[in-house]
Amino acid sequence: MQPAEPSDPATLRRAFRDALGSFATGVTIATTLAEDDAPVGVTASSFNSVSLDPPLVLWSLAKSAQSREAFTKSGHFAIHVLAASQQDLSDRFARSGADKFAGLDWEAGELGSPLFADFAARFECRTRHEYEGGDHVILVGEVVAFEAHDVPPLLFHAGAYARRRFQARDAAQDILNEIIAVEHALEKVARGDLPSGRVEEMRALMRRIVDLSN
Repeated sequence: MQPAEPSDPATLRRAFRDALGSFATGVTIATTLAEDDAPVGVTASSFNSVSLDPPLVLWSLAKSAQSREAFTKSGHFAIHVLAASQQDLSDRFARSGADKFAGLDWEAGELGSPLFADFAARFECRTRHEYEGGDHVILVGEVVAFEAHDVPPLLFHAGAYARRRFQARDAAQDILNEIIAVEHALEKVARGDLPSGRVEEMRALMRRIVDLSN
């Protein structure tokens, strides 16, 4: 258990962030319009449902975000729950200071928020409440329109996209399995039990380990 008042607050903040990362989330892009009608968007994993009747959802935005003023003044936003194939779009909207909409096709939604054609789910919302949330603001929206597609969602876990983490873990397990197989083969060589015809098989296993580790 982490101490309540550690001598190093920065260490505690990092540990707290890592602990929160244990909770896997979906990945969303929230969009709205600035006062000059320029499209604004940001990647967020803080999206959650609040109520079915009325239909309410929430998400949180860092107070330091350049897009904060647009989201708090527009009175509306759209939430795009991203599909597993949209990691590049997530990365684009996670960056600050760039024209995130450059080269992207979008259309204005029912309330004016920019809408993308591809998504796992999409919610157009009228802002109902704004709450203080420490270093974030919490935005609660009433859903006025929504749509969903039957596609795998993009997931985030422990500071990385979940698919990438699990793929890396699977590769490590593959390497371990191959090493175990070679170890068993070497034991047979030591005992003189390995048929000459399986020497090439053992060499192939060794090559496989090298390939997996690259």
